[in-house]
Amino acid sequence: MKFGQIVPEKICLACDVCCRFIDKDSPLRPFFFPKEITAGIRPRLDKSGRISLKKHPDIHTCPFFNLKNNKCAIYAKRPLDCRLYPFTVMFGVNKEKIILGLDTKCPFAADSKNQAALKKYSSWLVSALETEKAAGLIASNPLFIGGFQDDVVKIACLDRIAKILIHDPAKNGFRPLALKDRRALGHFREPFVNLYIWKDLNPVWWKKEGGKIKLLLETESGYIDYSSIKKFPDYIYLRKDLAELKGKRYRHKRASCNHFAKNYKFRYLPYRENMKNECLRLFSRWAAERKKKFNDPYYRCLLKDSSSAHRTAMENHKALGLVGRVIKIKGGIRGYAFGFKLKKDTFCVLLEVTDLKFNGISEFIFREFCKEMSGYRYINTMDDSGLENLRASKLSYHPINHPQQM
Repeated sequence: MKFGQIVPEKICLACDVCCRFIDKDSPLRPFFFPKEITAGIRPRLDKSGRISLKKHPDIHTCPFFNLKNNKCAIYAKRPLDCRLYPFTVMFGVNKEKIILGLDTKCPFAADSKNQAALKKYSSWLVSALETEKAAGLIASNPLFIGGFQDDVVKIACLDRIAKILIHDPAKNGFRPLALKDRRALGHFREPFVNLYIWKDLNPVWWKKEGGKIKLLLETESGYIDYSSIKKFPDYIYLRKDLAELKGKRYRHKRASCNHFAKNYKFRYLPYRENMKNECLRLFSRWAAERKKKFNDPYYRCLLKDSSSAHRTAMENHKALGLVGRVIKIKGGIRGYAFGFKLKKDTFCVLLEVTDLKFNGISEFIFREFCKEMSGYRYINTMDDSGLENLRASKLSYHPINHPQQM
């Protein structure tokens, strides 16, 4: 890892703080990562990778430090530990966090004129240290992380490093979710299909404890107990209502289906493996159109994240027990839908994407899909993720479990 040093050379050369230590075995001695160690440096390190200090009458110094001119003999090859200063990476008080701190004993850090520059640099530094490569390197060399220091100002928590080093679920008996775990998680409150198709975005870890399933979701800032996550209610419908679209309240849906059937020459077909790439291209076009229409940042983020979920569902549709249908117009796939058996009497429509240039296609594929599921009494279309546009769409089909109808 290559990091420039923020402190100007002239300040370093005039300073009487760095490279000097009171104790021979000071925990603040610079640490060298394995790749930073050269043949000339190795003899000066102890077994832990820290510098072995040189004794002077009143202090101990780094063996590469020249007290007479304040210069470092290995300045061009100095370790990351030295390059970061006056910033330092340290554990929190109870080792439950990993913190980027600022040591104000450094004259440059203590000068109020430098605060803007330090703030800008610290923001960049957090991003650099929290990259997958840097975080993994630091977590695999925990001696680089110093102990908590009261006199160091906390700048930010380094969550990614902490997640790897401190909160690794494998250490507590958890294992990553795999297709083979479907039966074991069959009675968990969230359908296995949902957990699995979103696992690329939020990896899922699970274990059995006391006869119960415990689940963790992996996020950028740590691991979340799944039972603590608030879940929006699912939308439940009578399948017969969606298949027949009878009555005044469904007149617009019925008209859309009739318009599509009358005006387009189409084929309604089972999904096959060789359709995956074309379906994913359709998803990309559909998501781009949705982003243009809706400015909600959360919805746009959800659209971006959904791409991997749709891909995973298609690639594993047989193993996940998914039923897939597509609509072809002029030889091209213009719509697809996937669902699965949720309960003995309930079928879940999980995914639906259509090319909205074809008026009525969304209503048509949804109706046809529901028609096919004649062995079920109910249709579940999952929740609305708290999004108003999804809520409006789902309410327009008149669910039996929501008091507010459109």
